[in-house]
Amino acid sequence: MSISVSAISTAPPPTMDQRVHLATQNQGQSQSQQEPRPPVSMDTVIAELSDVSAAFSKRLSFQLNEKLDQVVVKVIDTETDTVIRELPPEELQNVHERIREVMGILFDERA
Repeated sequence: MSISVSAISTAPPPTMDQRVHLATQNQGQSQSQQEPRPPVSMDTVIAELSDVSAAFSKRLSFQLNEKLDQVVVKVIDTETDTVIRELPPEELQNVHERIREVMGILFDERA
């Protein structure tokens, strides 16, 4: 498998509130004929997703990875209480943390 990187951004990733705000802005632009909707609270979205997941005998767990300022979603089987899937996967979260550490070390050495 080959991965190519065209550019690396040193800017910190947007916070969850910024992502929600950007998503609502983009929806408003794509639906320019309709009136823009007010921003939706995360609690409302989480409640709706939990209701939908209950219909499939699955439970969604939302957690904030504070090191990455990123939401982690776990799909859990309600009958066995086992994690079916984690998004993003734990391995990817670990890689992301290590990349941030290395970038921090590189920039600290240059300063």
